[in-house]
Amino acid sequence: MNPLVSLVVPTYNAARFVGACLESIFAQTATDDYEIILVNDASPDDTDAVVAGYADARLTYIRHAKNRGHVFTIDEGFARARGQYIARIDSDDRYRPNFLERALEVFEKNPQVGLVYGDAAMIDADGNILQPRMDVKHAGRDFCGDEYLALLAENFIAAPTVIARRNAWDAALPIPDGLGFSDWYLTLRIARIYPLYFCRDVLAEYRVHGGNYHTHMTRDYREEKTIVRLLDQAFSEPDHAAEKAKHKAKIYAVNFARLGDKYFGNAMYADARRCYWHALRWSPRTMANAGLARRFAASYTPRAYARLKTILK
Repeated sequence: MNPLVSLVVPTYNAARFVGACLESIFAQTATDDYEIILVNDASPDDTDAVVAGYADARLTYIRHAKNRGHVFTIDEGFARARGQYIARIDSDDRYRPNFLERALEVFEKNPQVGLVYGDAAMIDADGNILQPRMDVKHAGRDFCGDEYLALLAENFIAAPTVIARRNAWDAALPIPDGLGFSDWYLTLRIARIYPLYFCRDVLAEYRVHGGNYHTHMTRDYREEKTIVRLLDQAFSEPDHAAEKAKHKAKIYAVNFARLGDKYFGNAMYADARRCYWHALRWSPRTMANAGLARRFAASYTPRAYARLKTILK
């Protein structure tokens, strides 16, 4: 018989954290009717030895002989999943014990909902809490409804908290080749079709550390290329046409402004300036934000800006 829930765990070079991720799954309070699909994308570390310590019939371990990349790895995990509900979590993150309990309750009470997600805490490499909550959208209140346009403006969903019905994932898969990251793509595709449900509970912990996959995407431009590609795709499709036309300029502007800030934070001032200009062209109102306007100006004179910050301190 197929399990109720499948949990897909892609991993690469995360031996230090993968055990904690697995233990967070085994600690779920709602049900033990689940399977874990752990896909190791040819990690050169001790992941094999760590996983060997978990002898559980619910755990399926797949190891690639050579590195295939995150798109292939995640697609393979989904292809092997048999559950009615499927969740995906990176192996350096971990669930809170109430994750499945809360999510399954929502699905049962809201048959129209395709995807459930919740709040998350931010933790460091050692598991210390850096930020107890990450929600920036719902002011600590449950929400059910259409979030497609809001998601186009900002990828605000905490990825390790996401779980969706199998048919909702089927509408989003497979992941296109060449994407720098896939979580935003998947939630956007589901949000085009289904209402989403946000749980105010903290359901997972997102780990920030030097080896984070997302840490390197700004500097090698994969993040920008993926964002622009997905926005262009969304605005070329006929669904939500009137709403998208109304908000297109603002959506592109806020995404370019956010990219500008990330480049600025990485001392990539020419790229920051380029993205700020894109934001300004899409919507001049973008620069009404005093902090953004200050960073835009500082991107032309970063040394003077750094000296001024030192003096003001």
